Amino acid sequence: MKRSIAIIGCGTVGTALGKLLGKAGYYIAGVSTASLSTAAKAAQIVSAKRYSDSPWEISRGVGVVFVTTPDDAIESTCKAIALRKGFDRETVVIHCSGAHPSTILVSAKECEASVASVHPLQSFASAKEAERLVPGSYFTVEGDKAAVGIARQLVKDLGGIVLEITPAAKALYHAAAVAASNYLVVVMNLALELNRAAGISPDISFKALLPLIRGTLENIGTKGIPQALTGPIARGDVSTVADHIKAMEENIPQFLDIYKTLGRHAVDLAIEKGTLSEMAAKKLISLLGSR
Repeated sequence: MKRSIAIIGCGTVGTALGKLLGKAGYYIAGVSTASLSTAAKAAQIVSAKRYSDSPWEISRGVGVVFVTTPDDAIESTCKAIALRKGFDRETVVIHCSGAHPSTILVSAKECEASVASVHPLQSFASAKEAERLVPGSYFTVEGDKAAVGIARQLVKDLGGIVLEITPAAKALYHAAAVAASNYLVVVMNLALELNRAAGISPDISFKALLPLIRGTLENIGTKGIPQALTGPIARGDVSTVADHIKAMEENIPQFLDIYKTLGRHAVDLAIEKGTLSEMAAKKLISLLGSR
C-alpha cells in the first residue's frame, strides 16, 4: 500500500514531485507554504485535499512528509513541525537538497519519525520542465535504513534511478553537480562572450557551437577523460594558445583569468592523455601561469 504524502514548500521541486507522485498513484494529503494563497494554488495543481500556511497542520497523519523549502529553511521548518508534534510515529521525513545530508532533519526523530534525503540530479527551470525531466533521472538517496527503503520505492515510482551515497559524501557530490551544471553555464558564457568579441551574435553563436558541444559530450561518454580532450593544448600547439591570450588581452581581458585557469587543468589532462610533450607542457604552463 502506497503511503500518503504531504508537501511542505511548494516551489518548483515540491510542486513537480507532488504532481508526479499523484500520477504514480500516491495520495497527496496536503500542501503547505508560507503564503496561504500560494498553498491554495499548489493544492489545486497537485490535487491535494488540504492546504495551509502552518506546516504542522498538513504533516500530521501522513506517511511521508517532503520538506521542499529553500535549503536554508529546511532545518528550521523541520524543527518547527517537530516542536508542535507535527510528525507521526514512523512517518518518513524527506528533504530534496543536494547540498545537505539527511541529518539536518534530526529534530523529526523526537517524534519517532525516520529521515532521508532524496535529491534529483537534474536542473529544473520550472515545475512543468521538472515533470518532463524527472523520469529517467538519477536520484541520490541517503538516510535512516527504514526511510531509505521508502525513498527508494518513491524514486522508482517516479521513474527515476536510485543512487545511494553516504551523508558524509553529500558536499562532494553536490560540488560535482555544481561543476557539471552551474559551471557549464559559466564556461558557455565564456565561449559566447569570446564569439561576441569576434563579432558573432549570441543567438547564432550558441547554434554554431551546439554540434561541437554535443560531439564533445559524446566523446566523453564513449572515450572517457582524458581521451576526449582535443584542441591546441592536447596537441601542444603553444603558438595558438599564445594567440588566444594576446587577442583576449587586447579585446576581452576580463575573461583571461578563467581561460588560463581552465587551460592549466587542460595541460594536466593532456599530459595524462599522453599527447603533450614535456617541453610543450613547460611552455604552456609558462604562458598560462602555474597554480
